Amino acid sequence: MAAIDMQNRPMKRSWTRLILALACTLLATSCAVVSSKSKSEEEQSLAGMTLEEVRVETHKTVRVDHQRPIIAIALGGGGLRGYAHIGVLQALEEMGFDPDIVVGTSIGAIVGASYAAGSAPDQLWQSAVDAKVYSLADFTMGGLGFVKGEALARWVDSLVEGKPIERFPKRFAAVASDLDRSVPIVLMKGDAGQAARASASIPGVFVPMRYQGGTLVDGGVTSVVPIRVARAMGADIVVAVDIYCRGPRYPATSIMSTLLRVTQAQSCLIAQSELVEADVLIAPVVSPAGAQDATGRERARQAGYDAAKSAVPQLEALIEEGHHPAVRSARVEPIPNATPP
Repeated sequence: MAAIDMQNRPMKRSWTRLILALACTLLATSCAVVSSKSKSEEEQSLAGMTLEEVRVETHKTVRVDHQRPIIAIALGGGGLRGYAHIGVLQALEEMGFDPDIVVGTSIGAIVGASYAAGSAPDQLWQSAVDAKVYSLADFTMGGLGFVKGEALARWVDSLVEGKPIERFPKRFAAVASDLDRSVPIVLMKGDAGQAARASASIPGVFVPMRYQGGTLVDGGVTSVVPIRVARAMGADIVVAVDIYCRGPRYPATSIMSTLLRVTQAQSCLIAQSELVEADVLIAPVVSPAGAQDATGRERARQAGYDAAKSAVPQLEALIEEGHHPAVRSARVEPIPNATPP
């Protein structure tokens, strides 16, 4: 951002706070979308598929090992509520939980990318605490949005040490939405920063990403908690983390809060049919205001930790059974010499 004098700094901070408050509470994110790259460069940095294409690719490139089921964690969108995701991961790590697949929408894609790339939950927490949220809001004038997201993409790339998604230790996917076709787009290869910012591209706030003739926006438009994507990637047991739909609603005390409440109600109504497909659903109760200060961040993290602890017995029972009755009992392993999804 351009430098400003100290006299105007309070005005800048107030304006930034207003924009981020709007951005972080609509649908599911912290920040996101578009860069100074050309359209062709952006498209070359990602590889997206529809749900059906993911299913076909999984069938072609994995094989069944009947030793144990494959486990996925699906991290949902929810803006600054996303600190709760870290608490969930901390609690699950304590029980020895080690998922094979990590899938995320919006803030879930940001947290999930770092986790799938190898960061321990405690490292994630430190990175989140150290992050200067306002520095991630790179504004632009005109066009289809007023936040570019270049800074966010760079930050995510730094968290994953520049590794492309296909080189992560765990299989990972960020979920965006094709606005033209109204379907989720699964980003399983390429630049992790670009995938995360595409997943967190709130329509009207962030500049959308053009991709393969379509328009990618926030994954929460089509899949607030990406359970079906996890299943399409071969998961037998899906642990879903919903930080958006099961908590308190926005209070209808102003025009803005009323609009946010309507948006949340519509998004969560669409999400219900997918949420019931989770094998284990963890739903921390986090304030709609998110976590805008140290106290709020810690409160959100603790809410995630407590909710995950409550779900541990159910998850342990499923793992001990070795399967879920609705799906095959198997662990999915890559077929040698096959192109990974």
